[in-house]
Amino acid sequence: MVPSPMYAKRGYDFLMKDVKKAGKEKRIKKPVPKHVVVFQDQDGSVLKTSFIPDGQDATPPEVPEPPAQEEGYQTVFDGWDHDIHSISSNLVLRPVWRKEPKKYLVMYFHENGAMLGMEPVAYGQAATAPYHPEKDSDDQYDYPFIGWSCDLSSVKADTNARAIFGKVRRIFTVRFYHEDGRLLREEKVHFDEKAHPPAHVYKPSDRTYHYVFAGWTYPTDHIRESLNIHAIFDAVYNEYTITFWEEDRKHSSRILHYGDPVSYPALRRKGYDLIWDKKIERVDGNQEIHASWHFSNPPGRRVRTEKGIFQILNPSIHKGTVACLEYASQGEKKIMLPAEVLIGDYYYRIVEIGPYAFGQWKDMKTLVLPDSVRKVGSRGFAGCRKLEKVVLGKKVSALGREIFAESPKIKIVELAGKDFSILDQKAMESAPKRLKIKKRRSF
Repeated sequence: MVPSPMYAKRGYDFLMKDVKKAGKEKRIKKPVPKHVVVFQDQDGSVLKTSFIPDGQDATPPEVPEPPAQEEGYQTVFDGWDHDIHSISSNLVLRPVWRKEPKKYLVMYFHENGAMLGMEPVAYGQAATAPYHPEKDSDDQYDYPFIGWSCDLSSVKADTNARAIFGKVRRIFTVRFYHEDGRLLREEKVHFDEKAHPPAHVYKPSDRTYHYVFAGWTYPTDHIRESLNIHAIFDAVYNEYTITFWEEDRKHSSRILHYGDPVSYPALRRKGYDLIWDKKIERVDGNQEIHASWHFSNPPGRRVRTEKGIFQILNPSIHKGTVACLEYASQGEKKIMLPAEVLIGDYYYRIVEIGPYAFGQWKDMKTLVLPDSVRKVGSRGFAGCRKLEKVVLGKKVSALGREIFAESPKIKIVELAGKDFSILDQKAMESAPKRLKIKKRRSF
């Protein structure tokens, strides 16, 4: 039976399809080329041989043993001399080695064993030694760090470095000052040794004190710290000599301190007043003080006593005379003037009555004068407003003018004397007309 054309065509297509499919399968199964990859060590010994399809990566063997190493260095595997990825040809691969120095550990310790730190150092290189240990000073010594127990300039092994400290006797600064703050001396002194203070430390005297050097504020024999030492002075009162002279004769001397009160010796001479040429209350230096004597009652001197005011007429020691210038009364109506009055060391006779000598006694009615009175001066009884009677002594021989001025009540004047050698013509002027002068029969 012959197939129809349609079926014949379909059969042909199927046949051709099978033929093409068979040809394609032949082409896919064509072998892939492979490459021989040989891994060798540095001596040429084969470590591994592999057939690597084209374009694939080779798998290396384990890292081979490194070649002999130099001291201080290590050989480090640095891969293969060809790329092992995407192999495209036969290859012989050898290892590549890199030489680098070994690193060693330097450990740092304090003298007391405490670890300070560590650092890695390449073979033959110097350690940086970044630590600076300290050791506390004691009373006697300082301990400066001077280095490490081993040489760190070329490290070639693991190293333990221990700090080393020096031992230096401590040095202190000693300064010596004056009391006023001036620096006198500065020096360096080792522990427990002696400092040397300046000699002849002096403080000038003043008027009150002189100053004695008494030492220093700290002992200087065993110095154990830095010190500021000040001078000490004792203040001693200055002594001065006070010499007393009595005219040309040395009386006494006294040694006193500055500022002490000066006491004068008690000198006395009857009838004389003591006069010092200097009157110093407190000591301010050496002094010579002279005493001189002056007659106590020179002529003309007015002296106030408890009896009144008197003026020296004759300064004689035994026959001295005075004038009564003002008599001191107790307000009596009858006043009997005494013949003598004590002035200083001697009695003086009252021989004269001065003007208004009794004028202040307004109640006096009778006045009796002693026989010593020789003269009644002008206005001797003046101002006695109630005076009625005056009795004159035997020796009255002189009357001044207006002896009864301002004495309006005077009535009687009794005279004991025989005559008047001096009688002022106006003696009774201003006296009342009723005044009677009588001769005194007895005294």
